Amino acid sequence: MSLSPPTGGRRRLPSADRRQQILDGSEHLFTTHGFEAVNMGDVARHVGVSRPTIYSYFTSTTDILAELLGLRLGEFEIRLAPLLAEIHSGQRDRPFAAIYMHLVQERSLLTLLQSGSGPAFTHRRQQVFADLEGRLQAHLPGSGPRIPYLLTCVTLLIHSAASHAVSGNLDSAQNGQFAATLDRLLNAGVQAFSAAETPPAL
Repeated sequence: MSLSPPTGGRRRLPSADRRQQILDGSEHLFTTHGFEAVNMGDVARHVGVSRPTIYSYFTSTTDILAELLGLRLGEFEIRLAPLLAEIHSGQRDRPFAAIYMHLVQERSLLTLLQSGSGPAFTHRRQQVFADLEGRLQAHLPGSGPRIPYLLTCVTLLIHSAASHAVSGNLDSAQNGQFAATLDRLLNAGVQAFSAAETPPAL
C-alpha cells in the first residue's frame, strides 16, 4: 500500500489529542485505500508513532472503525433530530426527501460507510446502526408500529445516500428526483401505519 506521509510525528501529545490523531489518520486511510486494506502498522506509519502506541488506544482496526462510525453517526444524529421531530409532527412536506438531501451533504459519514465490504466491516456497521436506531427513538416520542417503521426509513435513507452520493452516479437534479421518489414511497408507509394506529370512530 502507498501511504501518505505521517500526519503527526512522534511529538508528545495529550492522550485525548493522540487518540483523535489516530482516529483522523485511520479515517483517511480507510476512505482512501479501503478498510480491508489497512492494518494497525499502516495506521502507525501514517500517524508517525509506534505500533505499541496505536495498540495502547485501540485493539484493532475494527475497534477504530467502530469508534469512527459511532462518532460520525452521533454527529449526524444531532443534525437529524429536528428533521425527525418534523416527520413525527407532520410539520414538513416531503420530510424524507429533506432528510435525503441533507444526507448527501454528509460526505465524511457517507464515504466512511462505503469504505469496506468484508464481514468484519459489515458486522460492525450493523451494530452501529442498531445503536443509532435506539438513540433516534428518543427523538420520536410515543409508541406503536409507526415508530420502528420511521427508524427503518432513516436507516434506508442513510444507506441509499451512501451508495449514490459516494459513487457520484447522481447529480443534484437526479438526487432531487430520487429523493422525491423515495419520499412518496416512504410516506405511503407512514400514512398506512398512521391509519392503523387511529382508533375507529364510535
